[in-house]
Amino acid sequence: MTTLSRRLFRAAAPLALTALLAIPSGAGAQGIAGPYLAAQHAEGRGDVVAAARLYSEALARDSENEALIERAMLHQIAAGNVEEGIALARRYEDVQPGHHLGVLALATDGLMKDDPETVRALLDSSGPFVGRVIDAWATYASDDAEGAIAMLQELENADDNGLPGQIVAAYHVGLIAAAIGDDEMAEEALSRAADLADGGTLRLARLRAGALARLGRDDDAIAVIKERLAGTYGNLPLTRLAESIEAGQEPPVIVDTASKGAAEVLYGVSGLLARGRNRLIALAYSRLATYLDPDLTEAQLLIAQILDRDEQYEAAIAAYAKIPDDAAEALTAQIGMAEAMQAAGEAEEAIEALYETVDRFPNELEAHTSLGDMLRRESKFEDAGKAYDGAVALLPSIEPYHWALFYQRGITFERSKQWDKAEADFRKALELEPDQPDVLNYLGYSFVELGRNLEEAEKMIEKAVEQRPEDGYIVDSLGWVLYRVGEFDRAVPHLEKAVELRPVDPIINDHYGDALWMVGRKIEAVFQWKRALSFEPEDDVAERIRKKLDVGLDVVIAEEEAAGKPAIIGRSTDTKDEGDTTNDGG
Repeated sequence: MTTLSRRLFRAAAPLALTALLAIPSGAGAQGIAGPYLAAQHAEGRGDVVAAARLYSEALARDSENEALIERAMLHQIAAGNVEEGIALARRYEDVQPGHHLGVLALATDGLMKDDPETVRALLDSSGPFVGRVIDAWATYASDDAEGAIAMLQELENADDNGLPGQIVAAYHVGLIAAAIGDDEMAEEALSRAADLADGGTLRLARLRAGALARLGRDDDAIAVIKERLAGTYGNLPLTRLAESIEAGQEPPVIVDTASKGAAEVLYGVSGLLARGRNRLIALAYSRLATYLDPDLTEAQLLIAQILDRDEQYEAAIAAYAKIPDDAAEALTAQIGMAEAMQAAGEAEEAIEALYETVDRFPNELEAHTSLGDMLRRESKFEDAGKAYDGAVALLPSIEPYHWALFYQRGITFERSKQWDKAEADFRKALELEPDQPDVLNYLGYSFVELGRNLEEAEKMIEKAVEQRPEDGYIVDSLGWVLYRVGEFDRAVPHLEKAVELRPVDPIINDHYGDALWMVGRKIEAVFQWKRALSFEPEDDVAERIRKKLDVGLDVVIAEEEAAGKPAIIGRSTDTKDEGDTTNDGG
């Protein structure tokens, strides 16, 4: 972890530790056990709204308990009740001055009240990095933009802040420079941030392109946008910016007040925190950001995504719904809302919502691919293929990173029994991304199941295993192709390894059982089949396993071969212990 990351996380540990405190006792704490334990349970499952209510209920019964003030403050802010959180932060500052989140909440209040001097007094210049960047914005609000930029440049050049600190500091130098109309300095600083961040975020590209366009460097601005969009399925905010620049419109400065600048700080850091285990703190930061700047839809989007990740689908849907329909982020919000609906068990409503999204954004690749992905997840393969057709039709040219689109469409064709189309798409994916292990595995496995191109299939899967030797599904594929061509002794060790890598997968356990049977290890085979059944395979697989347990694999194979569906390709029907159809204790 970098120095900056450690400093960002510095206040998070005490917040987590309070959950280990004993339930407060004493006369003032009578009756808090119920709401306190319920609050901890709600917190554990990620339900910040319930946790905020319950911690506050416990605090009402023990109003001087510092641990409860802290927990209630955090959860009220994370739940979006920022004013209640600020009031609790003020109480906590009286008893435990300097609490990181509490100070940020009070600084947020000071900025909203246009009181930068109070904010500067709260923020220690030697304190956590995020507070020091906000301090620079408070300095800007005190009519000292030069001093604010100097503070940020000092942070950018400091050795102890690491690469993330340099990126954040350079980014905010660019924002303040743009706010005072110095787009030359803004572009230079934002370019430094982009170089340090290997291109940086979509928002950084948006701000940098805006500065270039205001300097009259429209071609450079468009080049920045195109470079950032390369390898993606599109981004509506950047696409719209490019269209406005090409139409001769000068992009406005997005961040032009200290409140918006501080919101950028909190949003940027919350994005870093949300990638790890500190999603609760990330959520609180994002709530403060949207309180400071209600138009910062990226922060609102992050709130929804954090809630979604924590399986708080109802709250996530409500958060997505707060993003205006005319916002540049509306497409991403509508896709996110539909996916949250699907995760919440409302699949049909989610699919309908995505069809409406496609109707609204017919020229956006991401709308079509998201619909295709959802239909594929719901096993509506023919409809999914049509959605991917719509996406492919939008491609102005086919680039190497489009391999995934052809791979996904190939899956829908294969599952809807349109094999010729599926094979063509899989081969197109490999043409775009040679040796891609997922495609090699899927195409090779499909060949095995069809009994075609077995030599090519084996080579494909071997190549996939070379790249991902610890991927249980791919290792299983190699074992299974060897089984299907009758190389049972060679198949067993691969299938054994696949089971070790994916011990609860019913198909892999079933495959291993079949291979064990064919090398004469029938008792072990029966054990594997029973394990496979315990993991609830699909109905057709379960039916075949039960039949194997009843009459033995030899009988099942003979019946399949008689029906024209040979389980083993290119061999005689003889197996070890011919005629023995018992299940050896099964």
